[in-house]
Amino acid sequence: RREADPSSSANYATSALGTQIQVDGIPISNDANLQYSTSYGSIQEYANVNRGVDTRAISTDDIESVEIVRGIPSVEYGDLTSGLVKVKRREGGRDLTARFKADMSSKLFSVGKGFERKGEGDAERTTLNINADYLTAASDPRNPRQSYQRLTGSVRFGRHWQGSAYRYSAGGSLDYTGSFDDKKSDQDLDNGLGGPVERYKSNYNRTQFAATFAVEARHRQFFHSLDLTASFSAEFDRIDRWRFVETGSDFAKTWGTEPGEYDAVIIPASYDATLLVDGKPFYGYAKAVATFNADTERSRNTLRVGADWSMDKNYGRGLVFDVARPFSPQMDSRPRAYDAIPALHKLSLFLEDATTLALGDFRVEATGGVRAASMFNLGRRYTIQGKFYFDPRANVVVALPRFHVAGRNLSLRLGGGVGWHTKFPTMDSLYPDTEYFDFTQLNYWPANPALRRINLRLYTLDPTNYDLRAARNFKWEVRLDAGWNDNQLSVTYFREDMTSGFRTTSDYRSFTFRDYDETAIDMEQLDGPPSLDGIPYTEERRLGGYSRSTNGSRTEKSGIAFAFTSQRIRAIATRITVTGAYFRTNYSNMHPEYLLPTSAPGGQTYPYVGYYFSTDGYLREMCNTNFLLDTQIPRLKLILSTSFQCMWFLGSRNTPVSAWPISYLDENLVSHPFTAESAADGLLSALVRDSDPTLWRYVTTPFSMNVNLKITKKLYRDKMAVALFVNKLLDYTPDYHTSDGRHIRREVTPYFGMELNIKL
Repeated sequence: RREADPSSSANYATSALGTQIQVDGIPISNDANLQYSTSYGSIQEYANVNRGVDTRAISTDDIESVEIVRGIPSVEYGDLTSGLVKVKRREGGRDLTARFKADMSSKLFSVGKGFERKGEGDAERTTLNINADYLTAASDPRNPRQSYQRLTGSVRFGRHWQGSAYRYSAGGSLDYTGSFDDKKSDQDLDNGLGGPVERYKSNYNRTQFAATFAVEARHRQFFHSLDLTASFSAEFDRIDRWRFVETGSDFAKTWGTEPGEYDAVIIPASYDATLLVDGKPFYGYAKAVATFNADTERSRNTLRVGADWSMDKNYGRGLVFDVARPFSPQMDSRPRAYDAIPALHKLSLFLEDATTLALGDFRVEATGGVRAASMFNLGRRYTIQGKFYFDPRANVVVALPRFHVAGRNLSLRLGGGVGWHTKFPTMDSLYPDTEYFDFTQLNYWPANPALRRINLRLYTLDPTNYDLRAARNFKWEVRLDAGWNDNQLSVTYFREDMTSGFRTTSDYRSFTFRDYDETAIDMEQLDGPPSLDGIPYTEERRLGGYSRSTNGSRTEKSGIAFAFTSQRIRAIATRITVTGAYFRTNYSNMHPEYLLPTSAPGGQTYPYVGYYFSTDGYLREMCNTNFLLDTQIPRLKLILSTSFQCMWFLGSRNTPVSAWPISYLDENLVSHPFTAESAADGLLSALVRDSDPTLWRYVTTPFSMNVNLKITKKLYRDKMAVALFVNKLLDYTPDYHTSDGRHIRREVTPYFGMELNIKL
């Protein structure tokens, strides 16, 4: 992601959301995930809505190659803003492999088997690969409720054959992923005095089927190849919770879903509560790519034309609970069915030309194309409905003539790329839950429960932002690649500017309700809850705030990344790899925003809300270098990997926020300019925000270094490999003083484990 200290704020999570991960050409999507955290009680759940793919669910075994594209990808790949990770799994072979890994927080066991049968020709073969793995992990072994368990399995089939003019291939795969948190137990809570207090059960199951077909010309001609890919996956994500709630006294709870007046339900002081969060995301995907050759005497040209389609839908029951027995007294949600939300459909078309041109001793490789993408099935009110976003992208590499330096060939390649990248909003952003505003009109709560009544006025509001657009990121980069005597050096300078990232923005509406005078009720005349008829009241007006998704976040990235790999130094049997980067990332809010003051005079409901130009933002900088010494001693069948991770500095500064609002809203939703006279007003002065300069100082974390070691020993004719690793075996993390005089102590905890690999 080329990001300095990635932000943990949900308002700047588009970079993570816009990182696409593909496995065997199939993108993994999380856009239909609506499993919000239900963190009530002792369990803090891991919520991944609007934040991209949970990489914990991806198996790291049976992988043949991993390609990370941080720069400008081909227009063949879309619905991304940050980067692309292409994972290709093994195909064929006859090996039986097994792997066991254990460290301080997890244990992993995997096993795989390949089958391969060749025909009469080398191009004809049939392959079958089967693998499975099991992972159990806990971030803190002392907390049994914070754990993660995963089981994955894969069966992949492939067939390759050829005719007189074309080669053919077809394949299919069936994948399963299951996360079984099951019943998380805690002796103190599940078997406490008087019986259990809380129970939790979580299950996640994902099944994916994919099929591919490809045809490729055996000889170079105008038509070169056609690739077809299709897949669908179904997820079953279910959280079942039970909790014994005890508040000490009866209390009233809101429950209405339709606008109007209604009475609150009276909840007893103790009760059993259940909560179900049922999500069933479904993802469909299809892609077709055709390539054509159009060569000339001096160039080779390859034209790629294609289209892809995807569908995201959630068939789950959603949030299910009894409103008369809420899971928490503070819970203000209402039940919501996920299957009522329409499916998201995305269609993309792309065209790209790749040209290789020889100009004397120079060689030019140029790739340029455009991708057009659109989202459908949203409805006419959405601005994004049916609108095509065009992403032009280009990459150019110039290979300079080779020349001799110290008797060796030196090769230089200059390259660069530029292009737009687009990420569409998720289901949660396009179809947010209804906002409910409950205002208490009558609060009559005598000692006699039979006489109690709390009357409410309910307003509902649709927080959907129908003008929400796709997030767009513009990137460009230049790079230099050099090679000399098996030594390789690469240096890249890049800039990115995404001005339409997704964020949550506050807005306000004005509501009216009645405030009944409870003192006018004569308890002696009551034989039940009081009637509203005849009770005097006053008309009240109140501002109510809610959140909606907007395109207000800006993320600016720039920096230099480099990588150097030396030839293997025979005297010490070691190859040296040096990687590092300087990253500068600036986060900011592009749009003004309504905010309430953090404190209001008198502790009463504050009647105004300020409209501020600058509300949040911060700068992050970092410079790091990693030195890796890869030592191989074939005679001893020993591999030593030693890395020195140097963080030269971390820098951060919060962007100064606007002290004075541009304007403010009153309870009638009328906007007024904020002036010096407003700031002098005793009530309006609360809208002036703290502007202490010490809050915006640049803070630097000085140099630190960690040393990591991994030792691998091969045994039994290289059929077994045992590895031990220790991260942060040695460290240099000295204490330091900040600019305001604070003394900061740093500490490092070593992390160690072992790994056993078997290949038969």
